[in-house]
Amino acid sequence: MTEKTDIRELFFDILDIVKFELKFYSDRESPMFERIVKTRVFQTKLQKLKDFIMHYFDILYRDEESPINQAALHLQLDNIARLTNYYDDLSDFYTDHTKLMITKDKLQSVVDYSHIEVLFLIFTNILDWEHYKSSLLFPTDKSKEKLLKEFLEKLASSDIRDVDDIIDLEQTIESFVDSIEIS
Repeated sequence: MTEKTDIRELFFDILDIVKFELKFYSDRESPMFERIVKTRVFQTKLQKLKDFIMHYFDILYRDEESPINQAALHLQLDNIARLTNYYDDLSDFYTDHTKLMITKDKLQSVVDYSHIEVLFLIFTNILDWEHYKSSLLFPTDKSKEKLLKEFLEKLASSDIRDVDDIIDLEQTIESFVDSIEIS
């Protein structure tokens, strides 16, 4: 994921993960859930989620000179620390040390061994950053950043409630991208 990323492909990757998340929560009630989790399809989608998260953190770690990258990294690592109870100290002593405590290697093991619901929360936090702050996926391509923000706006709308809504959005990606590029 860099400036060279095909925006349509990125949208489809994000939609695929969101569909996976919605399906996970609906399948969780199923008596077949234990079997679903063991399927190759499920494991492949889980790996795609992990890969997306790690690619994003590669971007965060790559540019240590950028204040935006460093702010994003600090926020994302603090979020992971909270989600995983990495530290449980109300004195705020550790907040300045998050980057030291959660190294890139340790982050990889957190992502590899975290419960899937924690991974969904990390993923959501990444999308929130991209939606509301300066894009780290497209730091210099403002037109792609605008497209991404518009797309995430649609994805976050109250119209998206289940997998069928995601499929509807997926089917309109081409016209959506074209309409934004024209305006």
